[in-house]
Amino acid sequence: MGHTSMWPGGVFLSFGLWPGRDLDEPALAAVADVLEQCGGTYSGAMFFGPTGLAFSRVPDAPGISYAGARSAREVRRGLRDGCAYRVAMSLPGVGQAAVSFEATPGEELPAGQHPVDVTVEAGAFALPRSLWDERERDAAEVREEVVLRYFEACCAALDPAYAVLHSEGSTPTPAALAGGRQLGTDVYVSRRLGLGARLNQVARLSQVREWTTGTFYSGWFLTETPDLDALLAAWTRPSIVIGERLIREHVRPGPGGKPGAHVV
Repeated sequence: MGHTSMWPGGVFLSFGLWPGRDLDEPALAAVADVLEQCGGTYSGAMFFGPTGLAFSRVPDAPGISYAGARSAREVRRGLRDGCAYRVAMSLPGVGQAAVSFEATPGEELPAGQHPVDVTVEAGAFALPRSLWDERERDAAEVREEVVLRYFEACCAALDPAYAVLHSEGSTPTPAALAGGRQLGTDVYVSRRLGLGARLNQVARLSQVREWTTGTFYSGWFLTETPDLDALLAAWTRPSIVIGERLIREHVRPGPGGKPGAHVV
């Protein structure tokens, strides 16, 4: 597998997860484990390097190298040791996928402060629904079902604080949310955040799916909201609340009770 083939072709469709809690293994390994349990297989390509690197974008980070023909065993070891930063997988129903730490433009941060992103080819979702013909509509229905199955499986198994599904977009960090960035149009929110009534307006403007550990609010992927501006406005305050809450919860006291390192 060549260096350039680590990403799927064409327009990207991704979901990014922000764990917001301690996991039993590195977040990238935890997501890849769920995908493997769903039938995914490692393709052998990976970006790897020493653990603990600070970076903004995986391919550009000093100290990170590319390997194109690693065994599944080697890839798993790299993930669990925390030295894998992006791995290629094949996922039944959608094909080539990249499981990666998402970029944090302008900020070099350790892996634990990056969202974990699963990227596949968008297929018909690269086009507006109004341009779909019957064949593309049928293909979109199939891809929607499969992608949603992987997305739900990751959310159910890992219960991230939030997760965002997007095409050619990004998953904001809590710091970005606290600074006024909106989550997006297609968002999973964990029940453990206890937002309740704060998301009533979002729910009215979205198609809602209740999952095991939280709720998925869709304003584009499952159905296009008739009022995108209103949906984005409805996400404004909840996004800030989520960001501020996660920052507050993950600033741990240092020696003598003084604030310690930010670990979200």
